[in-house]
Amino acid sequence: MRMDGLEAAGESVLAAAKLAAAAAYRAPQITGVLKVQTEILTGEDLDPVIEYAETLVPIAPVMGFDCQTLKYFRENHLPAVCLLIAARLDRSELAWDCGACGFESCAGFNGYAKESGGSGALLPGPTCHWKMLDWAAACDYACAAAHQYRMDARAMASIGAACGAVGYLPESPARLAVLIGPPGDFIYFSRRQNRETFPYGQHRLSMLRSAPTNWQAFPGGTRPSFKTKQDWWNNPEFIKWEPLSEEETRLVEETTARARQVAMKHAPGIRAWYRK
Repeated sequence: MRMDGLEAAGESVLAAAKLAAAAAYRAPQITGVLKVQTEILTGEDLDPVIEYAETLVPIAPVMGFDCQTLKYFRENHLPAVCLLIAARLDRSELAWDCGACGFESCAGFNGYAKESGGSGALLPGPTCHWKMLDWAAACDYACAAAHQYRMDARAMASIGAACGAVGYLPESPARLAVLIGPPGDFIYFSRRQNRETFPYGQHRLSMLRSAPTNWQAFPGGTRPSFKTKQDWWNNPEFIKWEPLSEEETRLVEETTARARQVAMKHAPGIRAWYRK
């Protein structure tokens, strides 16, 4: 028997993803009540995710950078697998009343989350901090398992949010995508595959805009954030985002409308799978 080594390495990506999924379920829990859900997406099942994420590129540069990575692998028929790890964090069964979520009791948290909770930009909220820790451990174990098999992997909240938008794992609103493979050296960190497809000027501008404020807040939106008060340590709400112009506001509204159309196109077919 004779087998091409690169082809064999490509086939091993899916095997590594399955083992990473098993590791997510193996992760230790503080609460002991978190129900972790996983799903593995490959091939054409990634196309709706790519289409949705690509729609948001004009207003979400980081989403565009992650999307372009996945799109490059898909268009070049390179074996890349998306391990989706999800859980429900906007409900608490603990009755610990620790107050970490900002509410005095778990009952108060549940009542607010049920009536007024939202989907958020990447994760739903509010969230139970203890269940969040357990979910994070599951994601960490999955990434560690991929690393043990020397597979390059990266956890992406952006792709996880795109998966949720088009209908994957509808019962678990918090979703993180762990992209695994194809075989290569630091493919999700150096992003060599993006250099020809992602406009360098746009990437440089987004980094220049956000780099000075990286130590203050997450720069994912690439809009500068700044402190609004001298005694900001006495007020936890000290971060303010650079306001949008009328033209930028219009672009956001038009882009999100197109994204909703893409989501509505794919969601019925994807969610039908869960009813079988």
